[in-house]
Amino acid sequence: MVIIKEIDSVTFGKILTILYGTMGFIFGTFTTIAAFMGFSVPRKFGIFSLIFGKWAVLNLPIFYGVSGYFIGRIAASLYNSLVGSKKGFRVGLLH
Repeated sequence: MVIIKEIDSVTFGKILTILYGTMGFIFGTFTTIAAFMGFSVPRKFGIFSLIFGKWAVLNLPIFYGVSGYFIGRIAASLYNSLVGSKKGFRVGLLH
C-alpha cells in the first residue's frame, strides 16, 4: 500500500496540460477534417466558428491544454486541502 498525502499542484497541472493538449489535438484533427468536408459552424457564431472550424487543429490543443493546466491546479489544491489534514489516501499498487 502507498499512501498519498499531498499532490504537487504545478506538476499535476503540467501532466494534465499534456494529456488535455493531446486530446485537443486528436479532437481538433477530426473537427478540421469535418470542416474541410463541409460540416462547419457559420461565421456568425463568432469564437465558436474559429474553435470548431478549419483552424480547430491549432486552437483546440491550446484551449484544452490551458484548461487542463488550471483544472489540474484546482484539483490538486482541493485534494491537498481536503485530504492533507487527514492521514492520506491509500492506493494499492500491482507489481
